[in-house]
Amino acid sequence: MEFQVLAADDWKLLRDVRLQALKDSPGAYISSYETEASWTEASWRRSFADALWVVLRNGRRIIGLARSLRVEGRPPDERHLEAVWVEPRHRRTGVMRALLLYLTELEPDVHNWLLWVLDHNAEALEAYERLGFQPTGERQQLTDSSGRTEVRFRRSAVSIP
Repeated sequence: MEFQVLAADDWKLLRDVRLQALKDSPGAYISSYETEASWTEASWRRSFADALWVVLRNGRRIIGLARSLRVEGRPPDERHLEAVWVEPRHRRTGVMRALLLYLTELEPDVHNWLLWVLDHNAEALEAYERLGFQPTGERQQLTDSSGRTEVRFRRSAVSIP
């Protein structure tokens, strides 16, 4: 397996993988396939601002995707983990753990990883807890009138199980 850090010029690759993720797991994300399929090249390139996109390949096939995002107003040693996706055939095989470990190697000054998970996404909640993420007690309701709620998790970069 091989990791690749994507650059803005890789926007077409990112688009293809992200749209695959949205088709595969539509209930796991706030965004939708229809929304992101309509994005322009400029929109995809903007998704690289203050963010680091990585993919994990098994041969030529991409089997994992993750985004590390610096959030303005948050401490510099903190990042948000977003848009995580693992190809269904490779779930529960360590791909998510490998992506997280790789990101911690790429960003050694990051000591706290945060993420939001839709509260009905039991599979993701369980996976993140297995990786050492713990709920912060913070919740937020989405503004899309769906009534869905997210819960925030935090994990120290020092403690990767």
